[in-house]
Amino acid sequence: MSKNRCLACEKKVPKRGRRRCPECGLALKGSGWDGIEAHWRARHAELMPYEDFWTSLCKPHRAARAQDCPCCVKGIPTQWPCQCPECAQVFRGRAWEGIEAHWQANHADLTSYQEFLTSLCPAHRRAGDKSSGYLRFG
Repeated sequence: MSKNRCLACEKKVPKRGRRRCPECGLALKGSGWDGIEAHWRARHAELMPYEDFWTSLCKPHRAARAQDCPCCVKGIPTQWPCQCPECAQVFRGRAWEGIEAHWQANHADLTSYQEFLTSLCPAHRRAGDKSSGYLRFG
């Protein structure tokens, strides 16, 4: 496999929704890649070291890694109103309404808005959605 090829893309693993191991097809629990490291090291380490597997993934496939989500890292719950992980600004509108303008005005020097958005785990990306248990205050 060449360095520029994503193993998950080659095996047609969807970029959204429930993940599965690109090598054996095992469906992972939860959203994102939770549990893939332990699974890969236990079952597929002889094929390729885990670090090489992870770095082989394209950016859209890596985006759902919860431990890299800035909101997860800061401990921001998904059922509360959306909150900026950099400055704690709370967005009172529908879901992330206003975050793009806020990010570009205040945090564009850290990373682009698009990179910030793709770094969010699926649960935080849809935070504020009524189906996520969100209740409006006031």
